[in-house]
Amino acid sequence: MARTKIDYGIDLGTTNSAISRMENGDAIIKKTDIQADTMPSCFYVNKKKAIMIGQGAYNALKRDKLSAMKNWEDDTNAFIEFKRTMGTDKKYPSSNLGKELASEELSAEVLKALKSFIKDENINAVVITVPAAFKNNQIDATRRAAKLAGFEHTEVLQEPVAAAMAYGLDSKKKDGFWLVFDFGGGTFDAALLKVEDGIMKVADTEGDNYLGGKNLDLAIVDEIILPYIENKYTITSILADDNKKQILRNAMKFYAEEA
Repeated sequence: MARTKIDYGIDLGTTNSAISRMENGDAIIKKTDIQADTMPSCFYVNKKKAIMIGQGAYNALKRDKLSAMKNWEDDTNAFIEFKRTMGTDKKYPSSNLGKELASEELSAEVLKALKSFIKDENINAVVITVPAAFKNNQIDATRRAAKLAGFEHTEVLQEPVAAAMAYGLDSKKKDGFWLVFDFGGGTFDAALLKVEDGIMKVADTEGDNYLGGKNLDLAIVDEIILPYIENKYTITSILADDNKKQILRNAMKFYAEEA
């Protein structure tokens, strides 16, 4: 019997992503290849042109960022946080592939990986959540990524609305205005929702595609770790060079995560 509704939902996040399925009326998060609820939204391609997505790709990203400190050259084939640039002309150059990749192409690989975690059926339709602040070009890019990933039908749902629905704000007993905050790994959204007679609408939104947990990480590096190092070692020339400073920032962040 053909399906009459979409049972799969994907949180295509800036930092982490997940896929869930409706089972007996409940949304069940499906485990990744390493039995985790989420996976890093990270892409990596090796010299043999083999693509890796998720935790393995993130581990490769860390290796690249740490090794960049040795020669002060950041030649990486691992990418993350490309959701920030969805719907733009931003390209990510891969020396191993010998070409540049668009954000939607990288996102498509993340979606393919999530799709592969479902072993008992082939998925053709999915709901993908997007930030409330996403513009039409960003939503269109998300749809294109889904098509590249092999989804024949894609519905897009704003993340604050999805959160409110999960909380139960579509109940008629909760009519009124609700303010939903979404502070993620890479973005921040605030949405004013109006619920009336069980119908939920976004009345207004504000957001920042460059405000999230990762930005707090870098703020700690910039305001605490680097000043401490600068007080003990001569790194003025490094901090004066934007490229070298970025390499140092990334390395310090990853070293701190390993500590």
